[in-house]
Amino acid sequence: MLPQTFQTFVDHRQDLAGLIAYALYKADKVDFMKTHPDEDVHGFVLGMNLPSQIEAYRAEALTMLEDMAQQSLANALADADADHLRQLKQIERRLGFWPRVWSNVVANLIAAAISVLFVVLVFGSKLNFWANLLKYLGE
Repeated sequence: MLPQTFQTFVDHRQDLAGLIAYALYKADKVDFMKTHPDEDVHGFVLGMNLPSQIEAYRAEALTMLEDMAQQSLANALADADADHLRQLKQIERRLGFWPRVWSNVVANLIAAAISVLFVVLVFGSKLNFWANLLKYLGE
């Protein structure tokens, strides 16, 4: 008696890896029947229903699913990036030249102020700047 191949590959209807593994098995079975038309297919079915073969098919199916998910995410990221750039260009066109210049000047001044503050905090603590300042203010 032949095993119920579908049930050995697929646990439930939403078992995507099992469904893909079963499809891969069916493709191999069709290839076997085309290349060996005179041989009995029952030996092939029994061999492919071994636990090691089922796990190999499932592993291949999982790899295919992972590749598909990565490709889908990469495509979605590329689409989001292109949309973001398109929106930035629209904003730049609406702003005009001089407002962009002033916004860059303000952004650079803020960045410079943060850098100076960071330098004062770091090197001031190494030179006892804060202790000397408190002593000076206390006198």
